[in-house]
Order: sequence, then C-alpha cells, then structure tokens
Amino acid sequence: MTERQLQARVGMFTIVAMVLVAIMVFQFGSLKNVFHPRYEIAIHFTEAPGLFPSTPVRMNGITIGSVKEVTLDNEHGGVLVIVEIDEKYRLRTDSTPSLRRTILGDSSIEFTPGVEKEFVIAGTRLHGLAPTNPMDIVNRLEKQVNKSVTSFEETSAEWKKVGVNINHLMFTNRDDIELAIQKSVKSLDQFSQVMQNTNKVLQNADLVLGDKENQANLKRTLAAMPKMVEETQQTIAAVRQTVIAVQGAVEKADQNLENLQKVTEPLGKRTTSIVVNLDATMTNLKQLSGELNDYVKLVKNKDGSLNRMIEDPELYNNLNRSAAALNVLLKNIEPIMKDAQVFSDKIARHPELMGVSGAMKGSSGLKNEPTPQAVHHHHPSRTARHTPSSAARKNKRQ
Repeated sequence: MTERQLQARVGMFTIVAMVLVAIMVFQFGSLKNVFHPRYEIAIHFTEAPGLFPSTPVRMNGITIGSVKEVTLDNEHGGVLVIVEIDEKYRLRTDSTPSLRRTILGDSSIEFTPGVEKEFVIAGTRLHGLAPTNPMDIVNRLEKQVNKSVTSFEETSAEWKKVGVNINHLMFTNRDDIELAIQKSVKSLDQFSQVMQNTNKVLQNADLVLGDKENQANLKRTLAAMPKMVEETQQTIAAVRQTVIAVQGAVEKADQNLENLQKVTEPLGKRTTSIVVNLDATMTNLKQLSGELNDYVKLVKNKDGSLNRMIEDPELYNNLNRSAAALNVLLKNIEPIMKDAQVFSDKIARHPELMGVSGAMKGSSGLKNEPTPQAVHHHHPSRTARHTPSSAARKNKRQ
C-alpha cells in the first residue's frame, strides 16, 4: 500500500465519521427542532419509573414526540414530565396520557385519542395515569391466593365429611344399595330398549318423510293450514255467536220460567180442587169407557143388527142397487119437472087456459097482472086496444 492510498483511506474514514457525528448531533441534539417545530406540555405522574429524556411519546402506536425532562414536582408531589410534541400532531383536550411499561422494563407515554373539538395548547399541564406496579399486583394476587387456599381447605374438610357420610351410608345400607344398583341396571336396559325403539321410530319417520309423495302431501297440508286456521277462526266466531244466542235463549227461558211460576202459583193453591175435578173426570171417563165397551160388544154380536149391517154384503148390495135406481128415477123425473115448469109458466102467463073464466076475462100474457084499480084508471082507448088483441089470440088458438 502506497502512502497516497493510505492518506486517501484515512480521509474517507474521517469524512464518514464526521457525517455520523453530525447525524447523531442532529438526531439527539436540539438542532432537529429547527426543521421539525415542536410544542411543549407538562404531564404530572404520581410516579414515573423508567422515564428519562428521549423516551418516546406515542398515540395509537405512532411516535408523536419524546420526553424532554423528568423532574420531581416539589409543589404538588410526584413527578413532572416535560414532553415535546411534533407540531403536526394536535392533541385534544380530553386526551389522557398514561405510562406504559413492557416486560423488559422499557417505558413510554401513550396518549388516548380524544373526541373534543378543542386542542391542547403549548404549556398545558395534564394529569397522567401511572402504570400498575407489578409488586402490587403480586401482593393482591397473594392475598387472593391465601383466601383461595383457605377456602380450598374448608372445602376439603367438607368433602372429607361427605366421604365419611357416604362410607357410613354404604356400610349401613349395602343391601339397599345393591338392590338399587340392580334396579338401575334394569332401568338402563329398559332405557336402552326405549332408545332403540325411538331410533326405529325416527328411522320410520325418516322413511315416511323421505317419500316424495308424502313430502308433496305434507306441502299441500302446510299450504292448506292458513285456510284451515281462517276457517277455524270463523268457526270460533260462529261458536261465539251461538253462545251469545244460547245466552239470550237462556235468559228468555228464565223469563218464561218466571212467567210459568206466576201461572203455576195459582194452580198450586187450587191443587185440591183440581185433583177433585180430575178424579171426577176420570170417573166419567171410566163410565164412558164401560159404555163404549158395551157398544162394542153389541157391534161384535153376530145376531145383532149393527153387526149384520157391517158384515153382511147383501145389505151393501141392496143399498147400492137402491142408489142406482134412485139415480135413474131422478134422471126420468128431470124432463117431467121441466115440462111442469113450462106448464106452470104458461098458466101463470095465460090463466084463461084453465077454464071459461079465463076465456071471458082474457090476459095480457104477463105473469104480474095489474090490479082492478090500476085497470080502472087506464085510458079507455088503451083498454080497447088490449081487448081485441085478447079475442084475436083466443080465436087463433081455437
């Protein structure tokens, strides 16, 4: 290696070392605030184990600043920590700082994100939450373990008593226990049979439900269920109406019973007289029944006239022939009656046909002849006209 190469390498090493020193001074010194402006806030902790300058300050896992100074708070007690927050990260007034420690003993300050609209300004004093001391946790856990051990010892003593009681029970009731065990075995066998039967039933049900035709029928049944429910509701409504109608009928029946009671009350008062009248009526009916019995005996008597009229067919034939002869006689009499009617009408119109007196007086041919007084008052000329007419009719008949 030549002297020139050695000098070049020494120069390169010197330049790299100066660059590294400059970077470290920029990173850990106050020069970085020139390019990244920050604002300071104070945080009060009751204790701050593991905090020192340059400890990171985070929010939601992102570093937003670092610790600048850690001092004792002589005024309020505890520890006062001055932190620097990058200007681009704004903390809200309800953000709470808390001290976090890892298992290895590293510490950091964690801010919770707030929701308030106002932001923390530089120089604000906040109250932080100190981390839980592991030794305190161990002490509390030791107390809980001691309580648990005590409870376990008490429980063990109780279980010991239970074991003694069970041994005594087993020793004194060994026969009953053996019988109970035998019954339990039988019960388990029966339960096993029941489960087998249940399994068979489920298999049969699976076969039934697995059939496509049964599935279709089941679907139709389920589809008809709403209609059935509606009809059931209608039936229930009709039953309700029927019940209401029955209640109305019962009320009417009660009214009728009340009216009937009003009617029967006077009858109850006259029971004696009614019974007497019924007795007399029954006596009369008995007498009437005896008389009817006698009449029936007369009718049944073969030698009696009534029996002969009922049972002898010759009497019926005679009556039938008489009715037929009477019918023929009535038909023959009908033209004679008509002739008699015509004759009487003619005699009524012309009475002179009966003898000389009728021929002398004459007739006008009317049924109702005028009285002599009425004829006397008629005009002579009108009477004269009637007389020749009567004489002419008489001559014509002759």
